[in-house]
Amino acid sequence: MALRNYLDVYHTHLLRILNTRIKDLSFSKLDMYYVIQVKVGKEQKVIDDIKRFMSNASDFDVFSPQRKELRKYKGEYKEVTLRCFPGYLFVETNDIKQLFFDLPKVPEFTKILGREALTYNFVPLNEDEARLVDILYNASSNRTTEISNIEVEPGNRVVILDGPMFGQEAIIKKVDLHKRSIEVEFVMFKKKFTAKVGINIVNKLD
Repeated sequence: MALRNYLDVYHTHLLRILNTRIKDLSFSKLDMYYVIQVKVGKEQKVIDDIKRFMSNASDFDVFSPQRKELRKYKGEYKEVTLRCFPGYLFVETNDIKQLFFDLPKVPEFTKILGREALTYNFVPLNEDEARLVDILYNASSNRTTEISNIEVEPGNRVVILDGPMFGQEAIIKKVDLHKRSIEVEFVMFKKKFTAKVGINIVNKLD
């Protein structure tokens, strides 16, 4: 019986270690995120052009992050999909130099941010920024932030019940219950950006 109890404890401890390692590995990446500036309104056209010219590249993705929100129309809330950063694209790649040489083929204006002087070196998003991109705009969700269900406690304290922001309350900068959104702030290339996440109020406690 003592041996069985020991094995049960050992098994539980091992599962906890494995779950922690899996969680850590989910944010470890071989590729890096870079940012491209484009003309507002031309995001999808540039994405299509880049994918066409980089069709032979492996481990490559270019996208314009989007989010789902609830907007009120004629007294009813309806789900809409919005572009998060107009004028900017994100690129996940391990070969940014190849993209740099292929970008002139794109007829629209493009500029890779984070270039080091006159070199061919570009600064990717740092670990914290990349982790936020993985949380909000991961590939499994088609680079689109889903709506998070929340509960509002007395004093308008927000508790995230599920969705991409579950367990991430500490990084929330602003809550707008009227517009059904929360804001997360992060810095890219010394410039502050605000990422909005749609919320659905499932319960409000008085």
